[in-house]
Amino acid sequence: MTRLVLLLCLLFAGALAPAAWAAPLQDKPAGICTKCKNVGRLWCTEHEKSVEEREFIDEDELQFCSFIADCPVCSGTGWILCPQCKPPEIAEALEKKKALIEKHRITLKYIDEKMKRPIKKGESAHFVVTWDLEKLKVDKKFISQHQALHLYAHRLEQLFTDYCATLQVKQTEFSQKCRVLVWYLPSDQDFASTVFCDINGHGGVKLMGLNPTYSLCGNKQHFQSDERLHRNIVHNVVHLLMSAQGPPAWIGNQKYGWADEGLAHWFTDRYWNLCDTYCFQEQNTNVDFKSGKFKLAVRKMVAANEQPAIAEIFQMTSDQLTLPMNAVSMSYVDYLIFKDPPKFLQLVKKFKAKVVARDALQQVYEMSLLDLESQWKAWVLATYPKI
Repeated sequence: MTRLVLLLCLLFAGALAPAAWAAPLQDKPAGICTKCKNVGRLWCTEHEKSVEEREFIDEDELQFCSFIADCPVCSGTGWILCPQCKPPEIAEALEKKKALIEKHRITLKYIDEKMKRPIKKGESAHFVVTWDLEKLKVDKKFISQHQALHLYAHRLEQLFTDYCATLQVKQTEFSQKCRVLVWYLPSDQDFASTVFCDINGHGGVKLMGLNPTYSLCGNKQHFQSDERLHRNIVHNVVHLLMSAQGPPAWIGNQKYGWADEGLAHWFTDRYWNLCDTYCFQEQNTNVDFKSGKFKLAVRKMVAANEQPAIAEIFQMTSDQLTLPMNAVSMSYVDYLIFKDPPKFLQLVKKFKAKVVARDALQQVYEMSLLDLESQWKAWVLATYPKI
């Protein structure tokens, strides 16, 4: 099992299922319902019929899933009430889910209208996801479009939980859900990036702030593996989350690019020990710096005293950062989160208020730029790998 899976399993054990059906019924008289084993509901067999086909699919985690929304049997819930025991609390929960599905059917209709065709999509607690890739290879086997939609919605919810827990962000600080729009055809990406992000682009394109959106072409031409696609989406959704949390504003187009880009790299390093996504005006997925091994590269630069100057880095926007600056930016964020994660969030809020970076650093961490550089270099040499 990979380091990523182990980490996420530890972070997110225990999931998002509604309380009404999170466990078998506890208040029923002794005896087991032979039909549902006291769960109170049955999987709707109008959809995936085998256990293998249902892998990654958790209809409770999605508030709306277009793949089953029109099902005449379950009305899009993915479940039917057990016809034998018919528990009223499960019946009530299913009716509430049906009402929620109808609500989202209306609120998500604009996506189909803008794209001028029905789009496969889902909505979870904190994300709206479109998924246009018909199949995806995950862990050496191909999964269906339906499975992939659920898998990525689940991964995004895991990221959201980790982001909030790490920086101690309150979920109420996000006024809008992030949209992640994954297309197969470059022509769809060109069109979608224009209508949803207000800028055209063949690569990934983001809209920051109040309506956080990331639109990208996810086919094999751009991403050779599920892991590479996943890592790219994690990196860019971290940008969305930072820009969307209150007060909503993007700091990457100001002279705070190191913090904006550094945190996005920090999360991919956290999960994969690898950073291979860069945010220039239009993303180039072929850009590489030291095979993405930022910590090793940073230690070598610091040991040779060849790292970019902190005063220069603190003057850059996100798309002005050079490749070595990207690596050092991640490391600055790594050190500041190591020192005090909530203070990093305070620092970001100072940046959103357009406080000069050196002043904000002094106010929040009580360090000058020279203090930060000196302490950071000593920490890197003491903690980062040599090989």
